[in-house]
Order: sequence, then structure tokens, then C-alpha cells
Amino acid sequence: MGTFVGRSTELQFLNEYFLCEGSQILVVYGSKGVGKTALLREFCRDRKHSYYLARACSEREQRFQWAAELRESGKELGRYPEYTELFENAVGRKETEKQVLVIDEFHHMVKGDGTFFETLLRYMEGRLLSRPVMVVLATSASGWVENTMVSKIGYSASAINGWMKLREMTLAELTELFPGYSKEDYIGNYAVLGGMPGYWTCFSREAGTGENIIRNILCQESRLYEEMSGYLLEELREPAVYNTILAAMARDCNKLNDIYRHTGFSRAKISVYLKNLMELDLVEKVSSWETANKTESQKGIYRISHSYIKFYFRYIFSSMSSLQQLTPEEFYEQRIAPSFSLYMDDAYRKVCREEIGRYSRSTGEWLGKSGAIDVIAASGEGTLTVASCSYAKQMTYEDYEWLLFCMKKARIKSRDIRMYCESGFDEALQRAAKQGKVKLFTVSLDEGR
Repeated sequence: MGTFVGRSTELQFLNEYFLCEGSQILVVYGSKGVGKTALLREFCRDRKHSYYLARACSEREQRFQWAAELRESGKELGRYPEYTELFENAVGRKETEKQVLVIDEFHHMVKGDGTFFETLLRYMEGRLLSRPVMVVLATSASGWVENTMVSKIGYSASAINGWMKLREMTLAELTELFPGYSKEDYIGNYAVLGGMPGYWTCFSREAGTGENIIRNILCQESRLYEEMSGYLLEELREPAVYNTILAAMARDCNKLNDIYRHTGFSRAKISVYLKNLMELDLVEKVSSWETANKTESQKGIYRISHSYIKFYFRYIFSSMSSLQQLTPEEFYEQRIAPSFSLYMDDAYRKVCREEIGRYSRSTGEWLGKSGAIDVIAASGEGTLTVASCSYAKQMTYEDYEWLLFCMKKARIKSRDIRMYCESGFDEALQRAAKQGKVKLFTVSLDEGR
């Protein structure tokens, strides 16, 4: 198979199962925009295959829609055929060469019809070894797969041959997939779009981050303009409640009590809705690096983990009235540009963690009650690297002293202390670096190639 930037491991996973004898069922899942469809398109490129995108609709309507698509390709089907007949016509009754059947967003089928999976298994069991098929069930409902799917389908889950979750791409991988931006624009795009290649395709390499935001997010005719509100309406039953919680979190209400005080919702209600958001990979409960001084670590911290959701609620949802009154250019200059460099700091810390993580066994962060350590990484031998990161603000010797203070609070010792910054270092910090106390870096996005 040809190279596929950033997904060679995933393609190899699929290919190995395809080469196995007999039929298989695989589940491939990952957040919307992470690149599942592009991966499966690449995998199916030179293979006989059929693809169906499931809708959020009734089971009867689902069968009607799939049958209509198959009739367009020349199949003879009634209006509402049973799933077994749909499977047979999608794959082909007379083919002996192994084929691939991709059902995208399959969770709509399982949620809408409790017998869908059992029907699929009976169909698979009825095919002889001379007519093998590889069924790939794909979905963007990652949390549902990890937390609910097995209980929904019961014993049928044991028939699934393989599971694969598509992670977000690192910025180093994205630079290879989308060459041509400056380092500033790479980090800016990453702050807005995260590691979702499906969103990066909406941005133009001929423009910087600011111009891309204006053209491809703030303009009403752009794809990304309504992307998140539409996504929430599709996946969640009470978007007003979720919008309220996400808007609070975008304003740094990151503890249950903070969200409670801002929204007025009960803590029990907030907990349920946070759980649902985590099932969609939109929110994460932050884990602080385990240290000897556990009493100093913060607990119960929640964070918006989806970069575009975070950007949307930080800048767009909070200023909808202005967006209707101003031109996209005026909105960007007045509402986004003044604080965007500081906003990029979170993405920059993530990039630094990824860069250090390429040479480490594990990476994380420490969230203390009186301070934080942006990056902690452990080598294979157990030695630690600690780092402080700043994109927008020049780093000073005082920042180095603060990092030492946080290390003392966390009871962490390290000989590899680093400061990452794209805006430079003051003279005192540079002298400390020459004395071997600290190492000074800027990120190098091409080292992972």
C-alpha cells in the first residue's frame, strides 16, 4: 500500500486484518474531523468495497435510505428491505474475492434498532469462507463506544475482531500533511482546529491564521461557521444546557463548583452532562502527574478537550450579537486579535508536550494549588524532564524561579529543566542557561519527520 501521511500505523492495522482468512468485524472510532473517512477511503482505494453513511433517523427510514442508495447503483431492492438483504446487496452475492463493507456512524443503527448487531452477526455467519467480507463499523461517538456500546449489544460484542481509536494528529504530523505555513500560523491553526485534519482541510495555505479565521469561520457561508452548533444539535438532546456549561468552561470555570455558581444548575445535573460531554470527547477530566506531595495537587478539574469547541465558545458563542453587527474583518480585529496570542499559550504547551514526548516514555502536567508545571516527562530509565512554556510572553529569570518553586511544592527533582518560548528570553535567564542551570528552547516542528 502507498504511504498515507500520519496514518501508516492505522493502515497497517486494517491491512493485517484484511489479509486474515475468513470474515472480520472491526470497529474504528474517533472524534468528528479526526480523519476516519479519509483513512477508510485510502484503505478501500484498490479494493472492492461498499460504503454507507448512517443517519440519525428511525430504523425504518434507515433501511429506506440505504436501499435508495443501492438502487441508484443498479441493485434491485424494495423500499424497506431487511438489513440482511441490504448487507447482501451492498457486498454482492456472487463475489468470491474478499470485499469491504464500511458502515459509517453506525451508532445511529445500533441506537435505533436493538437487533441490528444480531442481524449483522447472522449475516456474517451465513457467509462461507469462499465469500469472506470485512465489515468496518466506523463512528465519531467515541465515548459511546468506550462506555455504552458493549452493554447495548451484549454478548454480540465478543464477535468483534478488532478495535481501533483514531487519535488526533500531533502538530508535527500535521506539518507534513499540510506543508507551507509559517511556524506562527501552524501553532495558531493548532490552537483553533487542534489535531483534526478534517478541519485543517477547510483552511487555506495561502493565508495566515487570522485571515483563515475570517474567511473560513466568521463568514456565514463557510463550512466551519455552524459546525459546532450543528454538531451539538445532532448529538445532544438539550443543546441549551450543554451550551451553557461549555460557555462557562470556556471562561475558565473548570471545577464543578465554579460551573455550579455560574450556571445555577445543580451539581448532580452538571455531573451527568459533563459525563455526556466526555463521552463525545469534547471535555476531559484532567489528571495531574502523580507526585510525592499529593496534598498540593488540584483535583476535580475539567477542561474542554476539543480545540474548535473551545475556540467557538471562547470567541464566537460569547459574542454572537457582535458577529451579526460587524463584518468578519471587524469582528476578528475587535474580538479575537487582541487576546489571540495569549489564547495560543494552551496550544503551545500541548505542542511542547508532544515534542518532548517523542523521546519520553510518558508525559503529563502537574496542576498544583499554588502553581503548575506545564510539562513533566519520564524517560525509559525513569529520569524526569520538566518544562515551562510560553508562546506570547518573553520568559524571564523570575519564570525560572517560579518553576523551581512549583517543583519544590510538587516534590519533584530533575536535572533536565527546560524553558520553551517563541518570544525570547531575558538576559538573566540566558546567563542561567550558560551556567547549565536551565535549557532554553523554541519548538522545532520538523524534528518528527
